[in-house]
Amino acid sequence: MIKIHQLTDSTWVEMVDANTKEVVETIDDYKLPNILKGYMLDAHEHSRFEYDPVKKYSVMIMRALISGQDENVQTSPVVIAFTNDLIITKSDSRYRIKQETRCNKFDMVFNMLQRINKPYMNKLDQINESVENLQNKRSKNSVNNRHLNEIAILKNDLVYLKTATAANIMSINQLQKSSDNFEIPISFNQRQDQHIDDVAVEYEESKYMFDVLDEIVSQIEDTYSNIINNNLNDVMKVLTVWSLILAIPPIISGFYGMNVNVLPFANSSWSWFFTLVITVVIIYWMIYYLKKHHDL
Repeated sequence: MIKIHQLTDSTWVEMVDANTKEVVETIDDYKLPNILKGYMLDAHEHSRFEYDPVKKYSVMIMRALISGQDENVQTSPVVIAFTNDLIITKSDSRYRIKQETRCNKFDMVFNMLQRINKPYMNKLDQINESVENLQNKRSKNSVNNRHLNEIAILKNDLVYLKTATAANIMSINQLQKSSDNFEIPISFNQRQDQHIDDVAVEYEESKYMFDVLDEIVSQIEDTYSNIINNNLNDVMKVLTVWSLILAIPPIISGFYGMNVNVLPFANSSWSWFFTLVITVVIIYWMIYYLKKHHDL
């Protein structure tokens, strides 16, 4: 879908969920460089800001979240290209912004940047809730494979989120610095300077919180690993004790089964009972010794 808006200082061509044909025709109609077609059609473009001094156009690319709240993190590029009197945007339908009656192209760009960051903040709240749930389940008997899988998914999502927000911050910083570059015909008034500073702060806050959550998830992962190792040690301890206990009856019965007459009560009709008594006494002594000296 393509919509055309008239801003106070330029014409805004808004492409929402545009297909290849619409992108190509729009770029050709407004006689913009063909390289913009590649920028707008490439789903793997990374965040950045560029200015072409020869063809007199600027392009800003941001990575926006396109995945749902309960889906693995996926991002897609939002492309903003502009000249002195024209601005063209290509984005997903969820990143449409409401046009204000008195709005110039940079006001519109900053509003779109804030709109792009909003899903990151929503994802931040969701991950924070998941982290709190994992923290509340850190008990010895509650760790299972499902929790470990949740941690792996969170760490994977945080890698994408941290990378995307860091790249977006770099793109915003490049746009900010462009207003101080005399070779680039971009200038902001005092209100716009404050606006883009606010946008940069919001993105910095998102990145900071993702960094904090990544550290917390790593600590939870270490804690879970320690719990699993302790549980494994307990299991091995129990198996070792049982193997020692179960080794005693065959030893005692083996001696008496060889028909050695010198053994106590070997020829008595109560010899089988005596072997049971010896076995129980040795097992009891072994358990007592292990409890006292090895914290069984």
